[in-house]
Amino acid sequence: MHTSKTFSVPDMNCGSCVVNIEKDIGKLEGVHEILVNFAAEKAQISYDTEILSAEDIIEQIKKTGYTAYLIGENGAMKMDHEGMDHAQMESKKEIQSKLYKVIFGAVLSVFLLVLSFGIDIPSEGMIMLLVTAAILLYTGREFFVRGIPAFILKGRPNMDTLVSLGVTAAFLYSSYIVLFTTPPHEEYFMDAAIIATFIMFGRYLEAKAKGSASEAIKKLLELSAKVAHKVIAKNKTKDIPIDQVVKGDELMVKPGEKIPVDGVIIEGNAVLDESMVTGESIPVDKKEKDKVIAATVNGNTSFTMKAEKVGKETMLAQIIKLVEQAQMSKAPIQKLVDKVANYFVWVVILIAIATFLAWHYGMELEASKALIYTVAVLIIACPCALGLATPISIVVGSGKGASMGILVKKADSLEKIKKITTICFDKTGTITEGHPRVTDFLVLPSEKSEQSKHLQYIASIEHKSEHPLAKAVLDYADEKGLEYLNVKGVEAVTGKGILGEIDGEEVIVGNREFLESKKVTRSAELDEKSEKLSEDGKTVLFFAIGGKQKGLLALQDKEKESSRRAIELLQKKGIKTLMMTGDNEKVAKAIAREVGIDEVLAKATPQDKTEKIKELKEKGEFVAMVGDGINDAPALATADIGIAMGTGTDVAIESGDIVLVKGDLMKAVEAIELSRATLRNIKQNLFWAFIYNSVGIPVAALGLLNPIFSAGAMAFSSISVVLNALRLKRFKA
Repeated sequence: MHTSKTFSVPDMNCGSCVVNIEKDIGKLEGVHEILVNFAAEKAQISYDTEILSAEDIIEQIKKTGYTAYLIGENGAMKMDHEGMDHAQMESKKEIQSKLYKVIFGAVLSVFLLVLSFGIDIPSEGMIMLLVTAAILLYTGREFFVRGIPAFILKGRPNMDTLVSLGVTAAFLYSSYIVLFTTPPHEEYFMDAAIIATFIMFGRYLEAKAKGSASEAIKKLLELSAKVAHKVIAKNKTKDIPIDQVVKGDELMVKPGEKIPVDGVIIEGNAVLDESMVTGESIPVDKKEKDKVIAATVNGNTSFTMKAEKVGKETMLAQIIKLVEQAQMSKAPIQKLVDKVANYFVWVVILIAIATFLAWHYGMELEASKALIYTVAVLIIACPCALGLATPISIVVGSGKGASMGILVKKADSLEKIKKITTICFDKTGTITEGHPRVTDFLVLPSEKSEQSKHLQYIASIEHKSEHPLAKAVLDYADEKGLEYLNVKGVEAVTGKGILGEIDGEEVIVGNREFLESKKVTRSAELDEKSEKLSEDGKTVLFFAIGGKQKGLLALQDKEKESSRRAIELLQKKGIKTLMMTGDNEKVAKAIAREVGIDEVLAKATPQDKTEKIKELKEKGEFVAMVGDGINDAPALATADIGIAMGTGTDVAIESGDIVLVKGDLMKAVEAIELSRATLRNIKQNLFWAFIYNSVGIPVAALGLLNPIFSAGAMAFSSISVVLNALRLKRFKA
């Protein structure tokens, strides 16, 4: 049986760690796919449970030199909570441990400074040797444990290898000077101690910052309610844990509480704050039969709801799954960086050896000076910033997107989205609201006084119909506060209309052909008005009472308020817009005119949409498709970038590279801007990481950089990359 599980790996420290773990796990039989993320400190592994167990994978990660903890199955909220709590606890312990090591190293380093420059005491050299050894054994222990065995036993040097080689060289040389030369020459205990302390301080700050970077999922997990009030009898409820709620349960939601699961209101009204899942701060009015989303916050009224989706089916669980998926995925540029970081360590070791040989033998400099220049090269060259540059931006960017109602499924979408030249839109539910509304209700001048009665007759007839247009008519009548009358002899004709008898009079509602077939006396005035309404892209329903045409209703699926502004902003970015719809040309062109779309493809089948996208791609266009993720699945998959609109509480997991929870076109614009901002952030990080190493290594090799400054600079480089990525948290579209 095939499964995918996520493991916390809290002690990775550079890109080469990622490569080594992926390489060793990949050797296990039964492993299908491995994704290791340095910034998120996680490994997501797909494997065959008949061949492998989670314990086997954890053991293999341990053999590679790292610790690992199982977080839990994707989407299983309870498991994720338990696993995440355990991983968080381990992470906090790790951060606290680093802080203790920093304090220990800092206190003893100050003591070494005082001995070096402040006071003279007997056996000063021996005391400094013992104090430095204590710092290296406690503060710097992890450098040796992770760096030396990996290098000597497996031939896999990493960042810890560079640090441990540097401080070991300084310590051993200084120990030799103290123990075997008389009088002692210059020693470098203080350098070794301060380097270890500085780098551990950098690790501590980096760990704290990385925790802040990956807090998006923690916040999402914290959003869910812990308890639900199950209705067990009239006016009587029982509190049950959230994981015991099952589909069909009736739940009471009190004022100010979080909605426990996804469902539908069956009694009462509410005003809900849905900002945590849609990114929209304006509260939403809800009435009976309206859907509600788990973790959204109720206002100041109570209501009863019916549970429809629980556990991993809820929208919140799906969002968490998508965010984790995005954070674990790798942008193409990251795969290259990981490989570079892996070989880079070997290159640095060779440069360090060359530095020593050049200074000691080429320049005939004494070994102590040549050694200290070599140590500076080893310390300054650590590729930690390089390994962090891409994943940390993806972790922060995808987390920010989730808080805005934008879910980026794969990291490679971030690189592709900047290339978009054409965006194709589905019409219904994407540009328009997805359900028709009555826009015009017209009666003959002679019937003005009877207008309300006529509408009541129409609504009473349509109340017996299942047609989508009937619902629009009923909504319109409900707004007017009209009651339905008794109807006899109802007859519905598919695609034409409906008729019945009310108070002894025949009432007919339908298209022109339907009324003609029933020999209704027609009105030329109404026919003329219907022509104009049809040209505006509206659907016209005629109605007749007692064999005479009395008036008409015009219905239209109206464009969303944000559609026009979104199209305008996309066009300002130089992106061409195209609407593809199965609707007729009149309706399609009317909507396109309203929102300012460049080109229209009407009466299009799903296959037509797919063919059109292929045609655009053949012409050299880079195409994005925006659709509802259900009917448009083939087109979303064919496009270079698929953007799926969330519909109600359904998040289109399979369709599209990006999911917009709220189904608002402005979110598509925001998604493009967020993706561009994230990619820009990645490039800034990589630029500084490469520049840092490109400049730092030659400066250190030329003897212009003290190892202590190298350690400080190395720590600062990693922290600066993380802090730059954290700027994405302040992103505003």
